[in-house]
Amino acid sequence: MRDGFLARLEHLFRPVDGWGAFRKGARQAAVVFVLYRDAGVWTVPFVRRRADMRDHPGQVALPGGGVKAGESAWEAGQREVAEEIGVPVGRLVPLGAGEPIYAAVTNFSVVPFVAFLPEPVPSFVHDVRELEGVLAIPLDRLIDDSAWLESKEPWRFRYLAHEESVVWGLTERIVYGLAPTLRQALASDQRSDRPAAEH
Repeated sequence: MRDGFLARLEHLFRPVDGWGAFRKGARQAAVVFVLYRDAGVWTVPFVRRRADMRDHPGQVALPGGGVKAGESAWEAGQREVAEEIGVPVGRLVPLGAGEPIYAAVTNFSVVPFVAFLPEPVPSFVHDVRELEGVLAIPLDRLIDDSAWLESKEPWRFRYLAHEESVVWGLTERIVYGLAPTLRQALASDQRSDRPAAEH
């Protein structure tokens, strides 16, 4: 039987094969917001790009990348998760998709998928050619608005500092877009866990 929180997410998000369409003329990409339990705590893996990479050095991102010809966005997301953090294709349980986001600077149209990684969770094996490692961030921290700070200079943007890394930019926009639905599902789950006398 599916966990109540996961079932609510599946109900609230759009289906992985009915999320919509990429922006016309944009480069197509998919990322996956992977939920797994770590010592009973909902956690999400992010990848940290190597500091010597030409594109986005040191940046923290959700696992994902470009959609290849002939594959669906969800297939691309699964493939990228396998390539970047070593979770085999078919291991993730898809829960749904969030609103696509357009990044004007890079002309990428990105669809974020939400998926569950059942236990036992394998050790993440990152792609050393592009990545420094995997950063695991508790879900509660990601959806807590007070944990996100606002930079002062040279321009204002929201960011989350975690273990000497910073989540910002397009990844912040993706998390910000998913957060209300995640909070709603989590709040419902917590309410249903209370004893009857507390309702």
